[in-house]
Amino acid sequence: MKLFAVIAATMVAMASCGPQADRKAEVMEQLELGEIPEDVDVYRFNPDLSEVAWEGRRITGGGHDGTIGIRSGEIYVYDGSLLAGYVEIDMTRIVVLDIEDPDMNARLKGHLESDDFFSVADYPVARLDIASFEALEDAGQDEPNYRVNGNLTIKGITHGMAFDATIDMLEGRITGMADFTFDRSRYDVRFGSGRFFENLGDNLILDDVFMTINILAEMQ
Repeated sequence: MKLFAVIAATMVAMASCGPQADRKAEVMEQLELGEIPEDVDVYRFNPDLSEVAWEGRRITGGGHDGTIGIRSGEIYVYDGSLLAGYVEIDMTRIVVLDIEDPDMNARLKGHLESDDFFSVADYPVARLDIASFEALEDAGQDEPNYRVNGNLTIKGITHGMAFDATIDMLEGRITGMADFTFDRSRYDVRFGSGRFFENLGDNLILDDVFMTINILAEMQ
């Protein structure tokens, strides 16, 4: 048996469609990771065909969006069933998509990388350790069919979380997509947060980060 230290999809990003309440990740106590058999089937992420998108919003309704690079990831399948896995997010590859001006784009990117937000110099990787996949038996067509349970680590801070995902197992590959939000203030991302600062007015930035993650994993 080998211990699976499944990694994480750090601030994964989220699409803005659908009711927000339905996409809110459930926060729980940190989950204990188990062991996986040596003879599991390993499906490795294709970083070029996998993507994490993010969106942050102000209280006034404006905001910014972009992507973050996936460094690596694996999904483990045992006896034909999804067992566990990880996604490792490369925080040094934060991209801002909504600002066209090069100087302003670089300014926001630098701000997101700074200690005001994600302290990328000290914490270049965010990770999601997936403890289990629960099949949602009553899922309809085009609806999420799995509940993903795991630990999300950002800036060295870890919380257990769960969210719904749409996952398809095909011949020699797995595709997956998840939309959810997570609360950045739980990971000491303080800038513009009403949890840490008072009287921000129109400068208040929502603590929820909206995430969308799409992955393609291929059998090794």
